[in-house]
Amino acid sequence: MSARSSGSVLKSIVGWLIVAIVAIWLLDTVIGTVRVLARSLIWIVIIGLLVFAYFKLQDDDEDQ
Repeated sequence: MSARSSGSVLKSIVGWLIVAIVAIWLLDTVIGTVRVLARSLIWIVIIGLLVFAYFKLQDDDEDQ
């Protein structure tokens, strides 16, 4: 192998490593964002249901 072709192979490997690192970073960012949004939605639903249950139970106490 000549020095020229080994340099070309090395450039290709380094380029693909850069692409892989950026792709992993972007994928991690997207997955992290989806997880945060899902957790926030779950908490909002839980708090909403608890507030609904609180007022529902409070209305039942006033009827008696």
